[in-house]
Amino acid sequence: MTVTALVVEDEPQMADIVEYILQTDGLDVRLARDGAQGWEQWSAGGIGLVVLDIELPGPNGLELCTRIRAASSVPILVLTARTDTQSVIAGLEAGADDYVTKPFHPRVLSLRVQALLRRAQPTRMAPTVVGDLEIDLRSGTVTVAGRQVSLAATEIRVLAALAERVGEVVSWRQLLATAWDVDDWVGGREMVKAAVYRLRHRLGDDPAHPRYIETVRGVGYRLVR
Repeated sequence: MTVTALVVEDEPQMADIVEYILQTDGLDVRLARDGAQGWEQWSAGGIGLVVLDIELPGPNGLELCTRIRAASSVPILVLTARTDTQSVIAGLEAGADDYVTKPFHPRVLSLRVQALLRRAQPTRMAPTVVGDLEIDLRSGTVTVAGRQVSLAATEIRVLAALAERVGEVVSWRQLLATAWDVDDWVGGREMVKAAVYRLRHRLGDDPAHPRYIETVRGVGYRLVR
């Protein structure tokens, strides 16, 4: 089945470039020029991938990303002209799975999109249960005490990686390799940190007194038994 991508980009030339790259990879593309159009297109349904610029006119990309993530675990990739760490973290904390900085090589965007879609594919693994947490990679769902929690695909993979080694420390590099399919990456540590931050927030976990995810300073993270 062909994946339909929603591209939300207010710069016409950039929107055309992204559309061409995605169509070349076999995706159907819907275009939106601002946050309001993006939300309208998203609400119409049928979207399997979202690519959006952070600096959109009303609502901006971060707000739109947050709204979409609250409703779905669809893969989201953000585009940004900013290269500072805080801007990247802001996008990831808003719920994005990955980011690409402008300007970019077409092949880079293509490979990042392919990796996102590959990670979003369902798996045959049986659900993992740790205490009142249940992680079902087949359906892409996580429940806490029977309550379903909306998570990004990468967040689910991070949680599943921790659950596979419950009680053991998993380094940020190991989590990066599992959730993003890379062994190293500029900004990779911040990406993992942002994903864990979002996980804790959505699971209702307190970092000072963790019920689920414990930070082992300087080493990595551990899922509490």
